Order: sequence, then C-alpha cells, then structure tokens
Amino acid sequence: MSKISEVGNIFPLLDKVTEKMKGCKTLEDAAQVVTNVLYEKFSDSIVLVRLFATVPFEKLPDANRNVVAELVHTQGIANLVKDETLVLSLLGTRGTEPTWNDHRKSRGHTGIPLASADFIDRIPMMSRLLKEVGLQQDWIDHQDAIMIKTFASLSGVFYVRDAKLAIDDQGRKIISAQDFVRDYDVKTVFGLAGGYPISKTFLTLIVFCREMIERHQAEQYLPLVSHIKATTSSLVSNGVIFA
Repeated sequence: MSKISEVGNIFPLLDKVTEKMKGCKTLEDAAQVVTNVLYEKFSDSIVLVRLFATVPFEKLPDANRNVVAELVHTQGIANLVKDETLVLSLLGTRGTEPTWNDHRKSRGHTGIPLASADFIDRIPMMSRLLKEVGLQQDWIDHQDAIMIKTFASLSGVFYVRDAKLAIDDQGRKIISAQDFVRDYDVKTVFGLAGGYPISKTFLTLIVFCREMIERHQAEQYLPLVSHIKATTSSLVSNGVIFA
C-alpha cells in the first residue's frame, strides 16, 4: 500500500490501469476497474473513489432512469428533463464500506441530471466541480452543438483542501455531507475531469482522502483521465456505456 500523496512516477499506475482494463466490454466495466485499482493501491489514503460520466437520460438503464425521474420529481424540475438531458451517472465506485463497492447500491448518487444552472447551483460540490474543470453553467440552459467542442476541451482539477472547513461564495459547505466527512475523517477531496472529442461525454473521477493533499499533488493525477479516455474512446463512440 502507498499514500496517494506519494505517487512519484505515475506511469506504473497508468500501466496497471491499462492492464486491468483489457477486455472491458463497457465504460461501466472500465470505470469499476479504475476505481478498484486506485483504491487497492492507495487504500491507506482513500476513503472513497468514484467515477462518473455524462449519459443522455434516454440512454440510461431502466433502474437508473427511474431513480433520476424520482429525484427530479422530488426537486420539482421534472419538466426540465428531456430525453437528451445529460445525467452525470455513477459508473464505478470503491471505498471503505462494502455498500460503496457497487454503484447499483448507491441510489443517492446514481445520477445527477444537468437539468438547469439553478438546479446544479443547489449542489455546492457539483457546482464548484463543473466551474473548476472549465464547464460554465450557462450552457446548461442553452445546450447546443457548441457543447461538443466545450466537452472535448474539458480538463482540470476540482480541489477542496479541507473538506470540514471549505465554503463556497454563498457561505455553504462545499462538501455538504458533513456527517460523512466527520465519520470517515475525510480531509481533502479532489476530482479530475476530461471530455471525449466528438461526443457529449465527459468523465469525472472524485477522490475522498483521509490525508491532506496539496493541489499540485492532485494535479499529478491528471494524466490518468487522459489515459482512461484514450483506452475507452471506442466504447464511448459506439455508445457502449452500461453492461
């Protein structure tokens, strides 16, 4: 085991991810492989690691679509969700608790519909993440073909140095699940994001750490997202997302 702050040379990690992803038939399978590799290598540091990807609402499996439909009904935004609405969908997850190791058991995080700028702004962590990786929320209310170019250029790091204390410009805790932060002694949270060319798909990998990570240490993992994209580009271009 090693600490995520002590990655040093990242190429052995990339090689490990490549080796384990061989034979993956779907992006869902590949996402679980990635989260497994990261957790197993850095279990001294990682409380929870999750990988999400944007998927149109109409392309979700029935179970996922039902969960998202229930969410938007509860939030009063069902009228904003169309077949083409992108949903940031949980594809891979691995963590300290056994129930965190199967995304089908995580109803609360199954999918976040990018239904409107106002809705995303209600979720401090997601709002900050999208802004920090270069996706301004204006496009959510005016989606068009430009979005593909926007997604293709996405790349960046979402970074919260202190999950207990960090607040946004509205005075809200960026990591709103403070019971989770307290119970699992979460220190730093960081995310990595990248979009696929000629696609409305982007990935975001979010890591909850039990050690304090500096921004430059989190940025060392950016090549991992590029590597995942390169390895899974054919799956995404063929629309092979879920098993």
